[in-house]
Amino acid sequence: MIGFRAGISIAIALVLCVALAVVGWGARTAAQRTIEPEMLAKAQSVGRSAASLVEVAYGSGIPIDKMVGVRSYFADLRKANREFALIRMTTPDGRELARSGDGTGMAGAPVVHTAVTSRSGVPIADIAVTVDPGVISEEVGGVLIDVAFIGIVSLLIALELVALVIGTSGIAALAALEDRLRALAKGRLALHESGAQTRARDLVAPIDQQVSLLAARHAEARAAAARAGDAEALAQLDLVARRTGLGAVSTSENQAAVAVRPALFLFMLAEELTRPFLPRFAQGLAAADEAIGPDLAASLPIVAFMAVMALCQLPFAALSERMGRRPGFLIGALLAAAGYALSASTGDYMLFLAARVTTAVGYALVFVSAQGHVVDHAAGSARTTALAVFVRAIMVASLCGPPIGGVVADRLGPQAAFMLAAGLAVLSLGVAVLTLPAARHAARGAGLAWSDLKDAARAPRLMALLVGCAFPAKLLLAALCFLLVPLQLQAMGYSSAAIGRFQMIYPILMVMLVPVFAAMADRLSARAGFVVLGGLVAGAGALALPLYPGVPTIALALVLLGVGQSMSIASQSALVADSATGGRSAGVLGLFRLVERSGNAAGPAAAGALLAGLGFALSGALLGAVVVAGAALYAVAGRGTLRGEATHAAVASEGEV
Repeated sequence: MIGFRAGISIAIALVLCVALAVVGWGARTAAQRTIEPEMLAKAQSVGRSAASLVEVAYGSGIPIDKMVGVRSYFADLRKANREFALIRMTTPDGRELARSGDGTGMAGAPVVHTAVTSRSGVPIADIAVTVDPGVISEEVGGVLIDVAFIGIVSLLIALELVALVIGTSGIAALAALEDRLRALAKGRLALHESGAQTRARDLVAPIDQQVSLLAARHAEARAAAARAGDAEALAQLDLVARRTGLGAVSTSENQAAVAVRPALFLFMLAEELTRPFLPRFAQGLAAADEAIGPDLAASLPIVAFMAVMALCQLPFAALSERMGRRPGFLIGALLAAAGYALSASTGDYMLFLAARVTTAVGYALVFVSAQGHVVDHAAGSARTTALAVFVRAIMVASLCGPPIGGVVADRLGPQAAFMLAAGLAVLSLGVAVLTLPAARHAARGAGLAWSDLKDAARAPRLMALLVGCAFPAKLLLAALCFLLVPLQLQAMGYSSAAIGRFQMIYPILMVMLVPVFAAMADRLSARAGFVVLGGLVAGAGALALPLYPGVPTIALALVLLGVGQSMSIASQSALVADSATGGRSAGVLGLFRLVERSGNAAGPAAAGALLAGLGFALSGALLGAVVVAGAALYAVAGRGTLRGEATHAAVASEGEV
C-alpha cells in the first residue's frame, strides 16, 4: 500500500519530470540556436582584428609575404580560443602565407572568411577561421549536462520540501490517517494517540470513533464473560485482543520532531553551495599577499570554519537549551546569512576569513538547535526515526548543493553564489518562523562540562573507536572532498560546475548504501567488523591516488570513500551508543561529536600543509594511510567486539559535516 505522503511525493516527481523534460528540450534547442552563431560572430571579430593588424603592416610598406610573427600570432589566438581549429592566411590566388592549426577532418566545419585589403580597397589576402564543430557540440552538451543535473537536484529539493507545500499541520493529518489505514490493512484495531492539531483530529475522527466503539463492545463482552465465569469465552476474547490490538493504544509518529526538516534542509543547502569554488575563490583573494601561499590560502577558510564548529558545539548546546530551539535557529541563520553576504562583498582575504568564522558560528547554532528540537519532541524509538530524518535532510543538501553552486559560480561568479547562499539562509529563517513551535525556555541549560567528557573517555574501547576510526574518517573526508579534489580538478582545467558534480559522488553513495550496510551489520551482529572494513576500504581509495593521479583514480577514491564510510558510519554510531551507559550518555555523545568535528578541522589543515611539499597524490595517500592504520589499531584494540552482540541503540550520524 502506497501511503498518502508517498503518493504526493510520486505525483510531484511525475509533474516535475515532465516539466524538466520540456525545459531540457528547450535548453537543447536554445543552445543549438545560440552557441554556434555566437562562436561564428567571435570568429568574425577575431578575423577582423587580425586583418586590421595585417593591413596596418602592409600600409607601412611591408610586403604581404614578408611579414614575420603572423604564424605565432595566429597560434596565440588559437590558444586563447579553443573553438578555433585552424586559422590561415592566403593570397587571392590561393597561396598560403601563414597558418596555425590542423584542418584535418574538418570538412563541412563552419569557416569565417575576412578579407585583407589595401588602402584602395584591393584584396591582398584572406584570413579564414575554421570553427571546430566538436567544440560546438561540447558546449551544447555542457549546457545539457548542467540542465540535467539541475533537474535532478530540483526534483530532490522538491521532494525534500513537500512539507512546505502541504503545511506542517497537513503532513501531521496525513501521517495520522496513514497510520490508521496501514493498521486496519493489517487487521490491527488498536487506538492511536491523536495529534494535538485540529486538522488531524477531524480527519481521523470517524476511524477513531469506530475503533473506540469496537473496543468498548469488546470490553463489555469480556466483563460479561467474567461475571458469568465463562473461561472459554474469556480465552476467545483475549485471543481476539492479542490478534487485533483491541483496547491497546498505539503511539503515532511525532510530526513535531521533524517539523524542522524543511528549514534545516534549506540552511544546509546554503553552505553546500560553496563547496566547489571556495578553495579557488580564497586563493584569488590572497593572490596579492605574498605572505600567504596558495595552498594555505585555500585551506585556511575551511580550517577556520571547521574549528569554530568544533569549539562551539558543546557550549551552544547549552545556550540553545536556555534560549529555546526556535530563537537559536533564527539567530544562527541570521548570523550565517550575514557571513555569506560579507563573503560575497569583500575583496580582502582577512575579512573573508572573518566572514567564514561568522558563518561557522551561525552554522553551529543552527545545527545544535535543530538537533535539540528533534530530541525535545521525540522519545524512544521515535527519536531514532526522527534523527534519521534529520540526518537525511543534511545528506540530501550535501547532494544538491555542490552542482548548483558550481553552475552559479561558473555562469554568474562566486559572489553571486555566496549571495544565493545568503538568500537561502534567510529563507530558512522564514521557514523556521512558520514551522517551528514557540520556544520552550529552560531555566539553565544542562550542557556538558569537560569533566563529563573526561569521564566518558573511560568507557571501554571508546577511545580506540574514536581515535582509530571516527577522527581519521572525518580527517580524510574533509581533506579529500573539501580541499584536495577541488584544487586538483581546478588545476586540471575543470569548471566549478564539473567539480560540483564530482562532489555528488560521496553523498549519493551515502544515501543509497548506509541503510543497506546498517541492516547487514545488524543481521550479522558484526558492527565492529563493518567499522574496520569500512576504514580499510575508504583508506584504500586514497592510497591508490599515486598510481595514476588522473580523473578515473580521483573518481575511484571518492567512490571507495563513499562505500567505506557507508559501511562504517551506522555501525560506528551504534557502537558509540553502546558505550553511552552507566550515566555517561551525554558525555559519550558529546565526546563523539567533538572528536568528529576535530577531524573535520584537522583534515583541511593537514592537507594544506602537505600539499605544497608532497603534491595532491601523495598528500591524499598519506591521509589514506592514516585511516587504514586507525582501522587496524581499532581492530587490534577491539578484536573481542568484531562479532559483538547486536543492539537497538543508535546515534544519528551527522552525514558529511
